[in-house]
Amino acid sequence: MTPGAALITVALTAAAILATWRMVAGRLPLARVTVATAVAVGLAGTGLAFVPADAIDTGGGPASAHSSGATMPEMSPSAISGAPSHAMPGMPSGTVTSASSHTAPDQPVTAFRGPSTPEPGGTIRRYALTARTATVRLASGRQVEAWTFNGTVPGPPITATQGDLVEVKLHNADIASGVTLHWHGYDVPAGEDGVPGLTQEAVMPGQEFTYRFRALQAGTYWYHTHEVSDLGVRMGLYGTLVVSPRPASGGTPAETTGTGTGETSGTRARNAVDLTLPAHTFAGTTALGDQDRPFTRQVAPGSPVRLRLVNTDNTPRGFALSGAAFRVASIDGRDLNRPGELNRTRLRLPAGGRYDLVFPMPPGQAVLLVDDRPALTLTPGGPAPAAPAEKTAAWPEFDPLSYGGPAPTPFGADDRFDRRFTMVLDRGLAFSNGSPMYAHTVNGRAFPSIPTQLVRKGDLVHMTVVNRGRDTHPWHLHGHTVLVLSRDGREPSGSPLWMDTFDVQPGQVWEVAFRADNPGIWMNHCHNLSHADMGMALHLDYDGVTTPFHGAHGG
Repeated sequence: MTPGAALITVALTAAAILATWRMVAGRLPLARVTVATAVAVGLAGTGLAFVPADAIDTGGGPASAHSSGATMPEMSPSAISGAPSHAMPGMPSGTVTSASSHTAPDQPVTAFRGPSTPEPGGTIRRYALTARTATVRLASGRQVEAWTFNGTVPGPPITATQGDLVEVKLHNADIASGVTLHWHGYDVPAGEDGVPGLTQEAVMPGQEFTYRFRALQAGTYWYHTHEVSDLGVRMGLYGTLVVSPRPASGGTPAETTGTGTGETSGTRARNAVDLTLPAHTFAGTTALGDQDRPFTRQVAPGSPVRLRLVNTDNTPRGFALSGAAFRVASIDGRDLNRPGELNRTRLRLPAGGRYDLVFPMPPGQAVLLVDDRPALTLTPGGPAPAAPAEKTAAWPEFDPLSYGGPAPTPFGADDRFDRRFTMVLDRGLAFSNGSPMYAHTVNGRAFPSIPTQLVRKGDLVHMTVVNRGRDTHPWHLHGHTVLVLSRDGREPSGSPLWMDTFDVQPGQVWEVAFRADNPGIWMNHCHNLSHADMGMALHLDYDGVTTPFHGAHGG
């Protein structure tokens, strides 16, 4: 490059950074916008992966071993999935640990498996799931060609009580591309995470794999395949996982075998109604469970009701409840502190996310609407007349950042972080597996060329996620639940907000944090699974953890 061309390139890059800084700083309070974020946003689309000195937060730990100005190399699929993690570079604008600082002995991800016994007083809950193609008849009589677990869509519900051991034997009858089970939002050991090419091989036709983990987190979760997941989940390879709180009194360990249709043994009020409602789209038609038309449930007035809403689609879904005041008791399986009463409020549920609504059954009907269409009517008795479609556009939208009451958290925005990573989400031309494509990108790159994020066990990790594109990106980190620190510079004013999937809408900037306390190699990706399939995925690796698999799984 000639000196003149170099000067022009530098000037254009500086102008892009300045323009981006003004754009971001104009949207966020200046004190909350770091130089690291501005530089990352400005450089992400240029293909320059450069770490400025003032973008590195050393945190007082070994993460400051690298100096600034390092160029991040393109990485091959084998380097992403097959190489020891300590040899991988960190993310642009994040702290980076050098290979020379690695001290822990290497362990394969397969060493991190679940135990074989429950906690004292717990039960072994055994399930058998067979993945197979089938023609499924929905409640309306409509038939759809589906990929199923045990011949049903959704698959059998898996239930447990805190302290139980969940054991699931997965058999693949005829899904030609293979199948796995990923426990969405559940912080299982890494070897149980169900990511083919990373934590296990895909289970091919005729093969089996058994998953084991202790049910330590109470709440609403779900499971789905992670092999060709965009297609597999859309075709029906998903189901729900609900864990009840530990009973007040202990019990005797027992062993049960089932297909996932039983109730959990947690404490339950008399006449309580507890419905798990996974929303899914089949060829343009929305179904709650297998109900693709409005349905009715009779509930005695005054009875406690819990509606567990699960969004299994790639895009946000709108929910609303008419006829009853309610509270959002938990988000992504985590209970909220002092949830307040809501009425005539729209709920925007991210792809992969869960909201639990609780309320006493009113004297009259209560209607759950999905995208302004009545889906479930709760009636105090007798046949229910057809519920009118209520327009909710004028209703205020629920904002989880200002809901509930504040409470202490184990860390916060003012803590000293050991690792900081910035991810700028966008769309553009990028190389994926050596070929150019119009990809969904992170910092200007597509999987598998996005550098891996490297952490050590015990690190306090800060992530900034910036959406510079026009699409919504529901962000999902496997194996960890993150604490929301801010959205567009505004810190939560309500209950602490712990999430495993948070919706980064166009123009938004989210800051979240987590404690690195679950060693493994983890996917960190957009849960619009078509976006992940088109490049928006990367790995977060613990120092010293390796994988024997070489599938370079990207979603």
